[in-house]
Amino acid sequence: MQNLHFIRDEMLVHVPLCTHADPRRVLVVGGCDNVRNELAKHSILEEVIHVDTEGAVESLQRLGARSYDVAIVATDRFGGDRSFWIELTKLLSEKGVVSAVMSNVILEEESAKEELKLLGSVYRIVMPYRYEEEKALVSSYMVLASRFYHPTADINLQRADLTDGFRYYNSDIAIAAFQTPTFVNQNYLGIIKR
Repeated sequence: MQNLHFIRDEMLVHVPLCTHADPRRVLVVGGCDNVRNELAKHSILEEVIHVDTEGAVESLQRLGARSYDVAIVATDRFGGDRSFWIELTKLLSEKGVVSAVMSNVILEEESAKEELKLLGSVYRIVMPYRYEEEKALVSSYMVLASRFYHPTADINLQRADLTDGFRYYNSDIAIAAFQTPTFVNQNYLGIIKR
């Protein structure tokens, strides 16, 4: 099977960038060259800052009073880390959007609920979304958290469908990724914030 890792990178980067109306400044925690390559497809970006996962909380504190439109957390390492999310949230603009790798909402329900509740204490909109992994095309999950923009209502269709270089992501995939089965909706009632 061919390497399908690009699916994860595209979903992590393009979902928040196509949700925010005017993303100019992006903060990335973790990630690799593939995430950088995906970000480079958006000519609208004026600044991209990368923070390593090691010492991330301290690195975020050192960024001071800067304001970012989008934050991308390319690891599941900080899912339940309140201090990380507090520092990251301080750096987001009032309409800021975050995407992050998270626990699987079906297979890791306890961890996923903890992560979503933590984000829900800070953000008005907290919605898990899925992407297919290379391993037998099993669904894995990310989360989009936002103070203002809704990932399916506010998607920028032109940016989602006309940006060059996407191999997986498009507006149909983006909207469909947020659909969850009925039992997930029931189990996460009041936790997933649409």
